[in-house]
Amino acid sequence: MLVSRRVRSRGAFTLVELLVVIAIIGILVALLLPAVQSAREAARRMQCTNNLKQLGLAIHNYASANSEHFPIGSHLNSRHGVFTWMLPYLEQQNLYDTIDTKQATTSSTTALYTPIGAYFCPSCPYQKVYKTAKYDYQKGAITTYQAVGGAVVNRGESFISTSYGKLPNNGMFGLDFIRTMGECRDGLSNSLAFGEFVHRDVTTSASYAQPPGNVRPWISGENGSKASYAFKVCEFAINAPVDRNDNAVPFNHLPMGSYHSGGANFCLGDGSVRFLADSINFNLYESLATVNGLEPVSPP
Repeated sequence: MLVSRRVRSRGAFTLVELLVVIAIIGILVALLLPAVQSAREAARRMQCTNNLKQLGLAIHNYASANSEHFPIGSHLNSRHGVFTWMLPYLEQQNLYDTIDTKQATTSSTTALYTPIGAYFCPSCPYQKVYKTAKYDYQKGAITTYQAVGGAVVNRGESFISTSYGKLPNNGMFGLDFIRTMGECRDGLSNSLAFGEFVHRDVTTSASYAQPPGNVRPWISGENGSKASYAFKVCEFAINAPVDRNDNAVPFNHLPMGSYHSGGANFCLGDGSVRFLADSINFNLYESLATVNGLEPVSPP
């Protein structure tokens, strides 16, 4: 007796079907990657905002402990600047205790190579610590922030003249002077205290095109010749694409900027943080950079 057997054929993908599935997966990945990258950048930008809030809180705690005086922007003679003086108010008292603030910054080798989380924007794609660099003054744990040292607005401010660019006395921070809260006549909420600074020359063959470019270690204050490593004067638009030597831009006047798209984060004197667009009216930007009135509060 013959027994009939039902032969079952096993289904399989054809080559065309397989290619279609691969194409669909590729499209989905292409659609998802920008969203993932955008989410990651949003998280990094939020962390950067938090860093600047910590800096704002640190100078207020410093002022509370020092008769309403903010920390100095930078001393003369290669000594320390605002980023050293803030350390005890950023839970870095132990590190601060290793530093002799009466000596040049180069004498504090341990601190020189110690990165501080609040001093570095996570959107920066480069390393935090440079043990080898083109120039010795680039070596160390860097900061991607700078204090705001006013602006040259020609409204009666005085200057320290230097080969690295004029240093006015109208910012919240400056060279060899200490600002009190009461001297901020524009109001702390209308005065910039810190901003992002990541400047590198845009021409690849330029002197400061390679990382860390014109960014310096956080421990550095002033280089002995009145170049400020702790604060910058707002003389160029945010993220302005300039070369330091090729465009004859003084070091003290190099533009603030960031690795965020379209602008940079800034901390105001009251501790709040704002994102300022590259396209901000420049007169308004200069006004925000100064603390002592006699200026417009809105674009003309």
